[in-house]
Amino acid sequence: MNRLSLSHLTVLDVGPPHLISLAAQAGFRAVGIRLCSPMPGGIAYPLRAGAPELRDTLRLMKAHDVIVSDIEVVRIAPDTRIDDYVPAFEAGAELGARRVCINIDDADRARVIDRLAALCDLARPFGLSLDIEFMIWRPVARLEDAVDIVKAVRMDNAFVLVDALHLFRSGGTVEAVAALDPALIGSIQLCDAPIASPSPSGIVDEARSNRLLPGEGQLPLLKLLAASPKDVPLSVEVPLIRETDSLKRATLVRQATEQLLQHRT
Repeated sequence: MNRLSLSHLTVLDVGPPHLISLAAQAGFRAVGIRLCSPMPGGIAYPLRAGAPELRDTLRLMKAHDVIVSDIEVVRIAPDTRIDDYVPAFEAGAELGARRVCINIDDADRARVIDRLAALCDLARPFGLSLDIEFMIWRPVARLEDAVDIVKAVRMDNAFVLVDALHLFRSGGTVEAVAALDPALIGSIQLCDAPIASPSPSGIVDEARSNRLLPGEGQLPLLKLLAASPKDVPLSVEVPLIRETDSLKRATLVRQATEQLLQHRT
């Protein structure tokens, strides 16, 4: 069974190597690490292969039995240069990561497909698969958009990332997930929220800083899990602005998620 992974956005104020010990203290045995920012000037922790910070991270991973499940965020934009991501992929491979979160900020479908194909080729020697994350405010806005891109690129290491909040805020349904070829789904990110969407101006703020603990809102998370492959990698992404202590935040997230997963069928 895959380990439940702590998404880095949940505790983005904590970087590696301390992220590893914090995750272990909170009860997680897997984490994601944000090596690259999804936006210019955003927070990221650009570890490099062989660097002291990465060696310290590996040491703590071994000491605490915590793995790195994924790295993020590779951004495909009009000005993206594929080779710029070589250092992140090298670091991800050294950390033992297997998945990379991809955000798309380019409305030119043909260019996106070409660059995604090039990224897939770049990632393959590092043992990395690429998961396309859709968001209502980006050009790849809906589940169907991400599926279309993955099918068009025709690479065996390209998949769809289904984030619960983004799925339901973009009008997606559990039925749409259940109807997919399970082989298309690379990973699932869990969180909760009210069933009613905020105003259009509040959508981004909700996603980045105002999600709810699993079971605290009204999203049909158990139905989403039932519609997903049993062995799909799971992470939990719940940035909680109401809880300023990072360890307490991560612990609350782990406890709530494990309680939800006890009812998974």
